[in-house]
Amino acid sequence: MPHADDALLSRVLDMAGEAIVVLDGQGRITAFGAAGEPLLGWTAGDVLGRPFAMLLADEAAGTLHNAFGSRDTVARHRHGADIPVRLDLAAVGTGEAGPKVAVLRARNTDKAGEARSGASDAMGPVIAHELSQPLTATALYLRAAESLVGAAGPAATFIAKARREAERAGGIIRGLRRFAANRPPETRPVPFDTTIDEAVDLAMVGRDPQPVILRERGEHPLRVVADPVQLQQIVVNIVRNGIEAAEGRPNPRLWITTRQEGGTVVLAVRDSGPGMSAEVSAGLFAPFRTSKPAGLGLGLALSRGLAERHGGSITIDPGGAGQGATVSLVLPLAPPGEPRAVQRSP
Repeated sequence: MPHADDALLSRVLDMAGEAIVVLDGQGRITAFGAAGEPLLGWTAGDVLGRPFAMLLADEAAGTLHNAFGSRDTVARHRHGADIPVRLDLAAVGTGEAGPKVAVLRARNTDKAGEARSGASDAMGPVIAHELSQPLTATALYLRAAESLVGAAGPAATFIAKARREAERAGGIIRGLRRFAANRPPETRPVPFDTTIDEAVDLAMVGRDPQPVILRERGEHPLRVVADPVQLQQIVVNIVRNGIEAAEGRPNPRLWITTRQEGGTVVLAVRDSGPGMSAEVSAGLFAPFRTSKPAGLGLGLALSRGLAERHGGSITIDPGGAGQGATVSLVLPLAPPGEPRAVQRSP
């Protein structure tokens, strides 16, 4: 039967907003806070009794359980992705032979990243609040219109599609609220290619003329553990940026490729545009910086933040010299037979 002190410790760790890991003198994990699951993908049941080094990708991982103080290092997500973190380690009592407490915090690798996160967190609640009410009203009006026109005919078809899109937009807003509140996404195993194809279709809605889409898939079906709404939000932003880069060019095209690379899946979207200058590509993820006259400049900044929350990343090859830009989304591959959602936000 668990000791009362153990239950109290477990409760305290689970209430903490940061990933707290308790170690014994040999660096084995004796307690693991709930905040470690969205950051690293592991549950307490997965890691208890195992070496602290399993959570790290640092070359010195085997010795870091004795590296007291603070340092920047790299954690290893359950599905293989590397996560830059700040590690704080302190001894409980005296000497290296006693128990220790480690705190892991995700860190941004540059000042621009810090500015991006700060601005996104500040704007998220404002945008979500302003959009949620009109979207709800739109969905209700469309439901009423469906009742008036009946279930048959072209008008009913278009109204039903419009209602589904309004409801989907509401789902995106709820996801944005979770993102702004620093809550983990609601994840489950999803088919990667199917989700990408649906997002591409959404990105093409209202585009006239539409670019030619050249689609290439890997040999085998791929799955990722992701929030499907947030994953589609990321992909729609990437594809729309590619479409806009190719607009006005002869024979506008997008090359959309999905493939497996080791323990990750990669979506690469290359456009037939002119490529990007070094200045544009360097500031592309900074919020409120955009070349679009009516744009807020939040799309790719939020997309990269969402990708990082899934243990992934977004990178850009700016192209140029007759080559369009390529935006790549990298996410951890779901393990075979992943039985359940790994995280659900409260």
